[in-house]
Amino acid sequence: MIFVVSTDNKLVAAPRRQLDEDISHAVLANGDPVLAAGEFDVEVGGSAIVVSALNDMSGHYQPGAGGLAIAQEALEAAGIGIRPDAVTSYDWESP
Repeated sequence: MIFVVSTDNKLVAAPRRQLDEDISHAVLANGDPVLAAGEFDVEVGGSAIVVSALNDMSGHYQPGAGGLAIAQEALEAAGIGIRPDAVTSYDWESP
């Protein structure tokens, strides 16, 4: 899944693959600026949905410091739990 958090704190998420093509974070945000962007995986167990992996990888937005905290808050506000070991910041400095 990919996600963005808009400047008005709205979480928008979708499967990366749509109609046999990858979509970008900019599609989710209609090209507008965002507070956070990245990718996540979920696990579903009964009625519970839990994020098992969360990062701030977005080639278009390349979110800065604080984006992951904003994403976590938005996911939790949507009633989606996050495993403690799920969050990883993307390393933009490594090749």
